[in-house]
Amino acid sequence: MIGLRSPERLAAAIAGTDVRAVLCGHFHLQLSGSLGAVPVWVVPGVVTRIDLTAAPRFARAVTGAGAALVDLPPGSGLRCHTLMARDPGAGREVYLVDRF
Repeated sequence: MIGLRSPERLAAAIAGTDVRAVLCGHFHLQLSGSLGAVPVWVVPGVVTRIDLTAAPRFARAVTGAGAALVDLPPGSGLRCHTLMARDPGAGREVYLVDRF
Protein backbone atom coordinates (compact mmCIF):
# COMPACT_ATOMS: atom_id res chain seq x y z
CA MET A 1 0.00 0.00 0.00
CA ILE A 2 2.87 2.36 0.79
CA GLY A 3 6.27 2.03 -0.75
CA LEU A 4 8.87 3.30 -3.13
CA ARG A 5 7.32 3.90 -6.55
CA SER A 6 10.35 2.99 -8.67
CA PRO A 7 12.85 1.10 -6.52
CA GLU A 8 14.76 -0.07 -9.57
CA ARG A 9 15.55 3.55 -10.49
CA LEU A 10 17.01 4.26 -7.05
CA ALA A 11 18.93 0.97 -7.09
CA ALA A 12 20.45 1.92 -10.47
CA ALA A 13 21.33 5.42 -9.25
CA ILE A 14 23.29 4.14 -6.24
CA ALA A 15 24.84 1.05 -7.87
CA GLY A 16 28.62 1.28 -8.01
CA THR A 17 28.76 4.38 -5.77
CA ASP A 18 30.07 4.80 -2.24
CA VAL A 19 26.55 4.62 -0.79
CA ARG A 20 26.74 2.10 2.06
CA ALA A 21 23.13 2.18 3.21
CA VAL A 22 19.73 3.74 2.58
CA LEU A 23 18.15 4.89 5.83
CA CYS A 24 14.48 5.79 5.96
CA GLY A 25 12.21 7.21 8.61
CA HIS A 26 8.68 8.38 9.22
CA PHE A 27 7.21 5.06 8.15
CA HIS A 28 6.14 3.92 11.63
CA LEU A 29 7.26 0.41 10.87
CA GLN A 30 10.61 -1.31 11.19
CA LEU A 31 11.70 -2.91 7.94
CA SER A 32 14.92 -4.06 6.34
CA GLY A 33 15.78 -5.03 2.81
CA SER A 34 18.10 -4.05 0.00
CA LEU A 35 18.26 -2.08 -3.20
CA GLY A 36 20.62 -4.14 -5.28
CA ALA A 37 23.61 -4.76 -3.02
CA VAL A 38 22.88 -1.76 -0.75
CA PRO A 39 21.11 -2.50 2.55
CA VAL A 40 17.96 -0.53 3.41
CA TRP A 41 16.86 0.14 6.98
CA VAL A 42 13.52 1.72 7.90
CA VAL A 43 13.14 2.89 11.48
CA PRO A 44 10.04 2.60 13.63
CA GLY A 45 7.99 5.65 14.61
CA VAL A 46 8.92 7.91 17.50
CA VAL A 47 5.33 8.09 18.80
CA THR A 48 3.24 5.42 17.07
CA ARG A 49 3.85 2.23 15.16
CA ILE A 50 1.89 0.21 12.63
CA ASP A 51 0.33 -2.92 14.10
CA LEU A 52 1.03 -5.79 11.71
CA THR A 53 -1.34 -8.05 13.63
CA ALA A 54 -4.39 -6.13 12.36
CA ALA A 55 -6.65 -7.93 9.88
CA PRO A 56 -5.25 -7.64 6.31
CA ARG A 57 -7.85 -5.12 5.13
CA PHE A 58 -7.09 -2.69 7.97
CA ALA A 59 -4.29 -0.24 8.71
CA ARG A 60 -3.98 0.04 12.49
CA ALA A 61 -1.63 2.18 14.51
CA VAL A 62 -0.87 1.87 18.20
CA THR A 63 1.19 3.86 20.67
CA GLY A 64 4.77 2.73 21.01
CA ALA A 65 7.88 4.81 20.56
CA GLY A 66 10.95 3.44 18.87
CA ALA A 67 14.23 4.52 17.36
CA ALA A 68 17.21 2.97 15.65
CA LEU A 69 20.91 3.00 16.29
CA VAL A 70 22.88 2.50 13.08
CA ASP A 71 26.55 1.56 13.13
CA LEU A 72 28.62 1.84 9.95
CA PRO A 73 31.95 0.26 10.87
CA PRO A 74 35.01 1.17 8.78
CA GLY A 75 35.27 -0.81 5.56
CA SER A 76 31.88 -2.35 4.99
CA GLY A 77 28.87 -3.71 6.73
CA LEU A 78 25.95 -2.26 8.56
CA ARG A 79 24.66 -2.97 12.07
CA CYS A 80 21.21 -1.73 13.04
CA HIS A 81 19.63 -1.93 16.46
CA THR A 82 16.01 -1.15 17.25
CA LEU A 83 15.32 0.63 20.51
CA MET A 84 11.79 0.50 21.89
CA ALA A 85 10.76 2.88 24.66
CA ARG A 86 9.59 1.42 27.95
CA ASP A 87 6.06 2.76 28.00
CA PRO A 88 3.34 1.15 30.11
CA GLY A 89 0.78 2.70 27.74
CA ALA A 90 2.29 1.16 24.62
CA GLY A 91 -0.15 -0.72 22.42
CA ARG A 92 -3.17 1.58 22.79
CA GLU A 93 -5.01 1.98 19.49
CA VAL A 94 -4.48 5.36 17.80
CA TYR A 95 -6.45 4.63 14.64
CA LEU A 96 -8.01 1.80 12.66
CA VAL A 97 -8.66 2.45 8.96
CA ASP A 98 -10.41 0.20 6.48
CA ARG A 99 -8.09 0.33 3.44
CA PHE A 100 -10.84 -0.62 1.00
